[in-house]
Amino acid sequence: MDLYHVTTEKKARLYRASGCIHKPVRGFTTLMGAMAWAIKTGRMVIYKIQCQDELSYKLDAHHNRWGEAWWCDHDVTEFKCEFSAVKDA
Repeated sequence: MDLYHVTTEKKARLYRASGCIHKPVRGFTTLMGAMAWAIKTGRMVIYKIQCQDELSYKLDAHHNRWGEAWWCDHDVTEFKCEFSAVKDA
C-alpha cells in the first residue's frame, strides 16, 4: 500500500541517513490529504512510502476530507520525497 507520510526537515535528514523510517509510521492515502496535514502541523516534507498491507490499519482519527489516515506497524525502508517546501519552494 502506498501512503504519504508528513514529517519535518530534521527527521527527513535522519530518514535519508539511516535509510529507514522506524515504526510506527503514519500516512495518508492521498497526497492532498498529506498536504492538508502538513499545513495543519507546520511540517514541510512529504514522503511517499510503501507499507505492508497486513501490518497496516486505518486510524480512527486524523482523517480529513482529502484522505484517510493509516498506521503502519513496521519499519519503512521504501520511501521517496514527493514534496519539500524547503527544497521546492
